[in-house]
Amino acid sequence: MANIKEVAKLANASIATVSRVLNGTGYVGAETRVRVLEAIKALNYQPLARDSGNRETRTIGLVVPNIENPFFGRMARHLSAAANGFAYNILLFNLEGAPNDDAMFELIDHRVDGLIYASSHRSMEVIQAARSKNMPMVVLDRETPNARINSVAVNNNYGAFIATEHLISLGHRRIAYLGGAAGMEISARRKEGYLRALVEYGIAADEASIGYGDYTMPSGFEAMKRLYQAHPEITGVIAANDLMIIGALHYLNKSGVRVPEDVSLIGFDNIELARESAPALTTVEYPMERMSALVVDLILRQIKEGDDTPEAVTLFPKLIVRESCAAAPDTADRGKKGHHAQ
Repeated sequence: MANIKEVAKLANASIATVSRVLNGTGYVGAETRVRVLEAIKALNYQPLARDSGNRETRTIGLVVPNIENPFFGRMARHLSAAANGFAYNILLFNLEGAPNDDAMFELIDHRVDGLIYASSHRSMEVIQAARSKNMPMVVLDRETPNARINSVAVNNNYGAFIATEHLISLGHRRIAYLGGAAGMEISARRKEGYLRALVEYGIAADEASIGYGDYTMPSGFEAMKRLYQAHPEITGVIAANDLMIIGALHYLNKSGVRVPEDVSLIGFDNIELARESAPALTTVEYPMERMSALVVDLILRQIKEGDDTPEAVTLFPKLIVRESCAAAPDTADRGKKGHHAQ
């Protein structure tokens, strides 16, 4: 199927000009209009058409899995700032509270001009639903191989790799990983990066040093408790998000284990709580401003210009080094001092 870029190229016109011809808005010279119409006919171009009952809302829907996670609040703020620059608003939908996907999607479809989907939950089904309704859509921070959909993702494998590498550079060799549920895509990519770093630096990867939770503080507390009681030789911990590493910190503090003197901690997301913790947490940060600008650009190209050419953009995170990491302690001395977590 031809797209608007191909029409513009054949007509020797801009995408905006093709859009004006299609929508009957704005001035287009007679000669240029003829070229565009001939290109449309030659390519048999079929522009996206929303339901005639829909009207422009100048609102973009943002679907997140759990609004209680501060990471998604931060994401919404950056996306709102980017959208506001083009006189669009962001309308937030919390997937966790929706009665079912179908009801949620029907509600979204009649209230927004496009959709940003930031959840791995049934993402392929939602992509298909958006296509069936010709709804402009961008998938955020999720891998969608062969889906032919606009997406902006962050290389989570790389993020976990540099976090693990940082601990290794400080002399740590017994490094644990606290992941989200085993089947969660982002957690899986971060686990892969952690394991890749261990292998590259010749450190044995041990499943016994991996725990799982559900991205919440209590689950981080419990996962850290299980791992540390079984393996008190652990000196470094990386978690799939900041909430879980804060939960791990609470457990270690309660158990008399010093951070970072005995155990170093690294989280993921750089939420405000990570900065305000004591000690302040080292964490992996997403390029939120760049990511938000790209997402809004991709969604508005679909909304305003009918550009349905899929683009998949991958960005790289960076490590924010704070107070929760230190050189690895002498584990033999630790044992003599009697660090026994309860």
